[in-house]
Amino acid sequence: MAITPEQCRAARILTQVDRALLAHTTGVPLERIADFETSGLIEPLDDMSRLQAGLERLGARFIGNDAAGGVGVRLRFDADQTRRISAWESEGGRAAEDDVP
Repeated sequence: MAITPEQCRAARILTQVDRALLAHTTGVPLERIADFETSGLIEPLDDMSRLQAGLERLGARFIGNDAAGGVGVRLRFDADQTRRISAWESEGGRAAEDDVP
């Protein structure tokens, strides 16, 4: 699956990586990353694979278009982070209907 420019921008935001750091991490020139994110064009195509692989190493998980919805990106969580999130979600007690109209 080839990532979209929107997924690339979203993954950078989610992983808190700017273009300069992504360029340094992947070896893809900063100008080429900027061009891809604005125009959707990238040459050589190997650079797109390097961008995707670099963002995945930084914690992004790319989601393809399927019956459940369109393309997207999310953060990958490890077991410890999942436990902490679960604890945060149950911290307020049992969920109930809101009284707010």
